[in-house]
Amino acid sequence: MKYNFLFEKSAFCLPGNAVDVAKKASQNDLRVLMALGSGRFSDEAQIAKFLGISVSSAVRSLEFWRGAGVVELPEENGEVKLFETSEFTVPSEVIKTHTPEKEPQKAQEVQKSSLPNVDRDSYTSEEIDRICAEKTNVPLLIDACQAILEKTFTKTEISGIVYLSDHLRLDDEYIMMLCMHCKARDKASVRYVEKLALSLYDSGVVSVPELDKYIKKESKKNEAETKIRKLFGLGERTLVPKEREYINKWIIEWALPFELIEKAYEAMMGSGRVEKPSFAYENGILEKWREAGVKTPEDVDAMKEARKKAPKPASQKETSFDLDEFFELAVKRGAGRADGIKTGE
Repeated sequence: MKYNFLFEKSAFCLPGNAVDVAKKASQNDLRVLMALGSGRFSDEAQIAKFLGISVSSAVRSLEFWRGAGVVELPEENGEVKLFETSEFTVPSEVIKTHTPEKEPQKAQEVQKSSLPNVDRDSYTSEEIDRICAEKTNVPLLIDACQAILEKTFTKTEISGIVYLSDHLRLDDEYIMMLCMHCKARDKASVRYVEKLALSLYDSGVVSVPELDKYIKKESKKNEAETKIRKLFGLGERTLVPKEREYINKWIIEWALPFELIEKAYEAMMGSGRVEKPSFAYENGILEKWREAGVKTPEDVDAMKEARKKAPKPASQKETSFDLDEFFELAVKRGAGRADGIKTGE
């Protein structure tokens, strides 16, 4: 059934792309948009008073529509205006729907820099109650996050979850996945969840598939980091930034198997050139192997075997020797010399 508007003498218009993001908007967002579109109010305080909500709530809704590309904040004569509309007389002919020239920017794709400075602590108990009443999924989300993190939330922690849902507009599944990831890393803190969420939001990781990809990458890196810690004998000490950079390069950027990292470690410690494990030295070995097309420990063995069998240049003296073979002999015999004669004999 088709419904017709009763315009009578006047009407107001809204940008057509508001419909594209309406499903992401809360009841409060829609009320604020209607009030703004009426052209009766000049600032957030007037809108908040008319709707019976707090100014911070009005600001959050306005910023949602700004992030979605529906409203803007043009500067004129030093004054910031939100969005200009005016009443107009509806023509007798059929009103054509305006089609935006550009694809509207999705609300979740907006960078944090476009969001207002709203802290989770700015949510009052009344606002939290209102949001929970308007969005029936929020109380269920809070309960689920409490179960995942295995704790009963304080009012401040509840505000944190509401902030991620109401302000950042993150999906419930996204927030729960993030809680599970933090819990698995022994970071069962809402504040830590918030901090990580904001970091991911800034980097554009705002959807469930993107978060899933991030978590898998981080899990792979953390698993490898544990093995590398043990290999280098680092214990529980905190890695310095440069060490984390090397690990990220080996595991994520170069996608090297741990077995190859272990092989390079053995080559490093058997070279006789280092007194203790060095990330920089090992990185040099792995970089040379990578340039040579080496991807597995078997490739290293095959490369060494090929070098042994390769004919020596005529100009090379018979007394010359292969450094890789020297290192290998030193490791096997545990001696200070390649010929097997230990120091002191």
